[in-house]
Amino acid sequence: MALKGKVSTALLSDTGRMRQNNEDAVGEDPDIGLLVLADGMGGYNAGEIASGISVTTVLDVARRRWPTLKHGEIDGASGYSVESLMLKAAVEDAHRTIYAVAQSQPQCAGMGTTIVACLLHDDRVSVAYVGDSRLYRFRKGRLEQITRDHSLIEELVARGHYNREDASKLVRKNIVTRALGVEPEVLVDVIEETVEPGDILLLCSDGLTDMVSDDAIGLTLSRHADNLDRLARELVGLANENGGKDNISVALARVNASFARGRRWYERLMEWF
Repeated sequence: MALKGKVSTALLSDTGRMRQNNEDAVGEDPDIGLLVLADGMGGYNAGEIASGISVTTVLDVARRRWPTLKHGEIDGASGYSVESLMLKAAVEDAHRTIYAVAQSQPQCAGMGTTIVACLLHDDRVSVAYVGDSRLYRFRKGRLEQITRDHSLIEELVARGHYNREDASKLVRKNIVTRALGVEPEVLVDVIEETVEPGDILLLCSDGLTDMVSDDAIGLTLSRHADNLDRLARELVGLANENGGKDNISVALARVNASFARGRRWYERLMEWF
């Protein structure tokens, strides 16, 4: 289903003020409503290679499998839409490709990448992610983080070792507990959420969120919601003004109109009960 006119997008990636090269990667396929963002890690240019492989692979796999999907169906075993399961499989393919390259090429040994990908379909968004790159939803003036970081800080807070304020002061940032390509296997988290006209989705690397508070991000979104290209520039500019210590990448999608496919998703879901 074409989303032309119903969803607007803008993507921007910047090296920042402290790094010599950009190990982030962003990509999209507006025809199928797919956005992908990755933040690579590794020596030499390996992080850049890993993030590039992940974005390219997810886009390629999704484009190839999209026409074969029985759109609108819900998988009875998992409860997820077939679109969500396809996106998860695409991220898993990216992981296997990165891991194989890291194992076969010494200069790429140890490379990995975070990833967050979202697929807009049927007034829904499917999200698949690994690591601490995030997806936010901005709705009616409220910013909500949809993903939960796969990071040491989040793990320690979840286990009750620290509250969030203490953890942010005492635990080193940017230590991820999951990444594509590092271990033989990886667990990809999948989320499905509703979207409605007026919603803005923000995918971003930690180069933004480490430099700019959620409050400041939300305020910027509210000020420039009608111009996504300017919004992307403003967000990246804020991160650089606050130090720009890492690469900064954002991918934005604004829902302009409903893109429901036939019956609503929840009507079809009720058939399973």
